[in-house]
Amino acid sequence: MTQALYTSQTGLNGAQTKLNVVADNIANMNTVGFKQSRVNFADIYYNTISSGSAPSSNLGGINPRQIGTGVRAAEIIRDFTGGSSVATGISTNLAIKGNGFFTVMNGNNELLYTRAGNFSVDAEGYLVLPNGYKALGTDNQRSSTGSTVPIKIPVMIQTETIANANAGGKTLSELNGNVEITSGNIEVVVNGRTTQVNIDANGTLNDAVAAINAVDGVTATLTDGQLDIRADDGSQVVLNNGTSNFVSQTGLTWNDASGSVASKTLDYQQVVRTGTDVANSQKVTSVDIHEDGILEVTYANGDKLTAVADPNDETKLVFRYTTGSPAVNIMGDDLDITGVAEPANFQLQMANFVNPDGLVAVGSNAYKDGPNAGSALYGSISAGAFGTVNSGEYEGSNVDLAEQFADMIISQRMLEANSRVFNTASNILQTLSYLGQ
Repeated sequence: MTQALYTSQTGLNGAQTKLNVVADNIANMNTVGFKQSRVNFADIYYNTISSGSAPSSNLGGINPRQIGTGVRAAEIIRDFTGGSSVATGISTNLAIKGNGFFTVMNGNNELLYTRAGNFSVDAEGYLVLPNGYKALGTDNQRSSTGSTVPIKIPVMIQTETIANANAGGKTLSELNGNVEITSGNIEVVVNGRTTQVNIDANGTLNDAVAAINAVDGVTATLTDGQLDIRADDGSQVVLNNGTSNFVSQTGLTWNDASGSVASKTLDYQQVVRTGTDVANSQKVTSVDIHEDGILEVTYANGDKLTAVADPNDETKLVFRYTTGSPAVNIMGDDLDITGVAEPANFQLQMANFVNPDGLVAVGSNAYKDGPNAGSALYGSISAGAFGTVNSGEYEGSNVDLAEQFADMIISQRMLEANSRVFNTASNILQTLSYLGQ
């Protein structure tokens, strides 16, 4: 009879475990990125009264006779299915669509994983969670080793343009911001006379200068990447697009001060430095994160800084800097980021596991590696193994409240039923003790 007491006690313990899990799930129904848990039970060791016997010529087979000794919680597993999306309109809030985890680093420099995407940018430019954990970036599409480089954007910058004295030798398609120059003709108007000049987009800038110099009464010069066109008699020169867009793409406009048509600097290196002088620096006005996990930062003057695939190695990143209007894109060797950041600072690092259920929850919406999680795969969203991210929203809890209420009722009935068994066994033992008197 005492066995019934112990068996019903395991039932009471199991019901309490299930109720504890339900309570935790319901308590976190509004927790960002929370994943609900489930309890699966298993029976315990059996007392074997008889193992049974096989049939014989004189007697049929006899089944074993066993009495179980109760129940135990075999596992408590997390449900990593996606939660509902919560729209916030905040560009740094992210929701993962598909498998994968954000990688973050806590104050002890531990690499952790999370589905919570309610990020923001702190005063120093780090992309952080509300608890201060820093989001990590990467320059690799796939890697077996996680990067520990935190995403950090330059919150204040200063820029400097360095002209290239060798711009004349570059083809028109190589000039910064002028990759859309088309072949055709342009119009040069001086003293009421219009002359058409042919422009070859595959020719060099020096070729274009020579073609303009062929116009009577006009002199074109190229100095440190800036094209200057003036009339020999000092009169005004007008240049118009024809079948080529050379004029608008190079920014050729009349300049009263110089008495000539001058272009923007056609080939140069853009140097971007950390801003130290507030009066002469540009501050961040917005940070956007694209579906591929790459950040784009916009500054007060309208310039943008981001990262793109390296034309020479698509698995790597290089910076791209876009100046104001008309837009000029500078990237790769034409862009020097000095003491500001590295490309890995501009692309979210993601992680995935063979068995996500093997991760160990450490609180604050984060997990760490577990012995049964399997090898981690790290990389960028562009690798296609981690899903995508949606900006302006985050992933809410995946707690199914109706399911939790059902489990809560089942736990209650389980407690009640096992307490009945416990109480009945106790009464029988009391009756037996009275018989012994």
